[in-house]
Parts: sequence; C-alpha cells; structure tokens
Amino acid sequence: MLSLVRSQQACIERTRAAIRWTKNIVVLVGAPGQGKTTIVEALVPKGLINPLRFEGKFLGDRTDVVLRMVGLTGLRPEGTNTDMLARLQSKKSPSPEYGVPEVIVDDAHHLLDDVLQLFHELTAGAYGRRWSILLVGEDHLVRRLQALKPMPVLPSTVRLPLWDQQDLKQAAKGLQSDVEISDLFSRVLGQYATQPKQLLRAINETGHKDLTKRQVGRTQTDRVQLSLSPTWQIVSGMVFVALIGLVVFVQMGTEHDAANPQTLIPLTPTNK
Repeated sequence: MLSLVRSQQACIERTRAAIRWTKNIVVLVGAPGQGKTTIVEALVPKGLINPLRFEGKFLGDRTDVVLRMVGLTGLRPEGTNTDMLARLQSKKSPSPEYGVPEVIVDDAHHLLDDVLQLFHELTAGAYGRRWSILLVGEDHLVRRLQALKPMPVLPSTVRLPLWDQQDLKQAAKGLQSDVEISDLFSRVLGQYATQPKQLLRAINETGHKDLTKRQVGRTQTDRVQLSLSPTWQIVSGMVFVALIGLVVFVQMGTEHDAANPQTLIPLTPTNK
C-alpha cells in the first residue's frame, strides 16, 4: 500500500481538528475517486477505536438508521425512536478526543433529508449529549445540509485538495525509478488531478511505455553493434593478411636481387 502524500496528510489533520473542536456535523467532500475512503481509513486507528460506520446508499429512513445504530451498539431495539435514541446516550465513545468521530457515513450524499436532520439533532445534543458525526460525500452534500428545513445546517467542511506536482512526485517515487517524473506532469497531472488512482495508473502505463521504448532502442543499438562487430573483424583480418603478404613479397624481391647481382658489360668501341 502506498503511503499518504502531503496533501492527504494535511487533509487528515484538518479533519481531526474539525472533529475535536466543532459543535456540528463535519463533512468531508471530494470528487468521486479522489481518495475520501483513503482519508477515512487513515483517520481511524486500527483496533483502538471502532466508530459506527454506515454506507449512505444502503440506509433507509430515520427509523432504519436508529435501528441500525441500536443494533451496532448491542442494545435491544425496543420502544420508539426517541426511547432508543435516549438509550444510545449511554454509549459515549472517547473517540472525538483523538480526532475520530463516533459515527461515519460514507456516500452520505445518498441520505434522505430526514436522516440528515437526525444526524444534525444528534450533534446538537437533542437527545442528551452531543454526538460527533462525520459525513463523507460529494460537494452537493454541503448544499443539501444548508438547505434543510425547518432550520438549515452549517457544517464544518473539509475539502480534499487537488493533487499537485509534489504529491505526484511523492506518490510515484517508488513506482518507476527509471522514469523522469517531471516529464509526466503535463501529460497526466492536469487530466487526473482529482483522481489519484487513475493518476498513478496513468503514470505506471506512461512510464512503462517510455521505459519500454528506451529498452527497445538500447536493444536495437546493441544488435547493430553485435552485427557490425564480426564484419569489422573479418575486414580487419583481411587487411592484416594483405599487409603481411605485401611485406613478404617485398622481402623476397630484395633477397633475390642480393643473390643475383647484375654484371655490367662495358661496350667497346668498334674500329673501322
């Protein structure tokens, strides 16, 4: 698993601070695939604190949510919603002290308005004490909370930032050590800044292609060198043999001249 990048770490700290100090719902918003689940997983320490966690798209009406909360806390589902909510007050969790909410709802933009109102009532202490609740969803979740009736909700909002070059370089540092990450910025960062998974996948694919091209180029160069080497060896051998033959021929000619010196016969004048 890849370590969290700089912007994700900063987002986690902002979310923890909001959970510790806010007196209302905390909303973590971001684009689909931007890494909201990654932030939530890093927010909750493994094995130490277990908040009540729900998937918004699977929750029904107000009664359904109350029954699920009661069931997860080990209480008997008896009485009215108000009775069960009152009994839930005894299940106080120390998690807000560590920046971890008591209730986390993923895909909260799927929740019905009356369920959003219920969570607001819990954070406001309508049933005995204030609950710490984190709603995770897309940007329009904030607008829905602000438009609730009879009273609008003004949540503490934490937005996932877009990835920048530092995030990209940090995340891709161990993925393709042979690829120049700076060359990938213009090709992938602008297109996938809100989608870290697709961004890293694009880096892997682009980097692999670039690396493969370089490897193919090096292989072709090596093949040319290998194909030329025997040729040069043959040519060099032939030249060397020719030079030796020339030297031997010249040497033999010299020795022949030394062994058979030429005799000069003087020409005598003819007397008439």
